[in-house]
Amino acid sequence: MPNPQAMQMQVVQIRQQRPREAEAAARAFLMLVAPNLVSSLDSMRPGPARGNEPILLVDGVPQNLSDGSDRYWDEVAQLTVQFDMVQKLSQRDSVRAQLVGRMFGLEANARAEQRAYRTASESNRPAIHRRIVAIIDQHFDLEDMLRDLEIADIERRLADVRAESQRRRDHRAEFIKFAVDDIVRDAIRPR
Repeated sequence: MPNPQAMQMQVVQIRQQRPREAEAAARAFLMLVAPNLVSSLDSMRPGPARGNEPILLVDGVPQNLSDGSDRYWDEVAQLTVQFDMVQKLSQRDSVRAQLVGRMFGLEANARAEQRAYRTASESNRPAIHRRIVAIIDQHFDLEDMLRDLEIADIERRLADVRAESQRRRDHRAEFIKFAVDDIVRDAIRPR
């Protein structure tokens, strides 16, 4: 897995530079891992004011909201960096890449539920909370699957090392003879 700080730096860079390629990559990745959220991403996209935008009230005072571009570019940047990570991982391990992609899809759904929770009425929040719990439960299961793959890899590598150690013990006399022969040949070789 890549360095989280490096990933965060990439997110910040995309958020600041706002490249069009990032929008396309984020949309493509979202269509793969969470197609149900494509319209949600579209709704965050900055553009002309829509007449039915919700107004956030704090203590009865309307809040001056930005055009939404920060939220939109935060999500685009996150999805773009995750897409890049899955692509690189798939070159080495397609099984892990698929699991990580599914995890990122769940994370995108959790972020969408988080945004919904912020603006939801108190009566709707318990339902959103239950959906977030279900998403995190699924995410936890995928993390366990990744750990199981890692354990299997470690056990396989350990078995290989043990087998090599046993082979060396079994053929110790031959290895010593070859090593001594090399030393003697090198000692009598003209310089």
